[in-house]
Order: sequence, then structure tokens, then C-alpha cells
Amino acid sequence: MRWLEEPTDPLDYALLAEVAAIYESPIGTGENLFSTQDVENLVRFGGLRADRDIVQTDVPQSYGIVQFSRTLAALKKHGWERKAVFPHGGNQMTLAIVGGFGLGGCEAYPGVFGVFAGFADDAKVENGFLKLPDRPGIGFEGQNALYAVMRELTA
Repeated sequence: MRWLEEPTDPLDYALLAEVAAIYESPIGTGENLFSTQDVENLVRFGGLRADRDIVQTDVPQSYGIVQFSRTLAALKKHGWERKAVFPHGGNQMTLAIVGGFGLGGCEAYPGVFGVFAGFADDAKVENGFLKLPDRPGIGFEGQNALYAVMRELTA
């Protein structure tokens, strides 16, 4: 048995393509890929289907917002719509990225990584959706515990 987390060599891409060929439900992957070229290789050789699969790039780990915009352009070139991109990392910054780029959504796992996960203290999920706050910033300002950590680090 082999666990396939993220494709890193041609054999991994071939295995992922085999899975995609027989598995009808959406597949989500990509959170450990760091470059635009990595993501492009994933969609070119991994057998992923632009009509249902999800790309989950972690924006801060993949060289930031400017490089992420290049990744979105590469995905578009291969027929992927922005609704198929759900960035990895469930936090306020990721929510702002989703809203800013008009993406399909983002992962969320409040409470799993302490103050570094989750959304604003006043955020309310309604029917599976979360509205962007009106407050300025990237969102950390709405999480009192995280904001306190950030203020302490910059003091």
C-alpha cells in the first residue's frame, strides 16, 4: 500500500491519474506544492479534472500573493476556473484571499492550531458560508487572541 499525499515524481503523477480515472467524486490536493510550476505539473500530469477537482495551494507557503496570482493564471491556461481553487490554511488571511480573488472557498479548521486558525471572533457561518468582514486589514485584527500575539511580536 502507498499513501499518495502530493505528487513529486512521474510515478506519483501516474498513480494520482489512475485514482482520478476511477474515482468519480472530487479530489482535493495541492496544499504542499510550493511553486506555480508544481501546480501546473499537478494539473497537466496528475489526471485531475477541471470540472470537479479542487486545487488547495497554501498561499503563504507558495511564495505569497503575487506568485499565487501567477498560479491562478497558469491554472486558467489549463482550463481551470477560480471556483475550483480552495486555498489551504483556514484563517482570516485565507478568507481575505478567497474574497479578493473570487475563489471557490477555503479550508477551515477553527481551534485546531490555536490562535493561528479560525476566523474573526464575530464571524458567523450561515448555510455553509462566511461573509467577509467590513473591517480593514487581512483579518487578524478580528481575532483578539491572535491580534494580541501579533502586537506583542511587533512591540
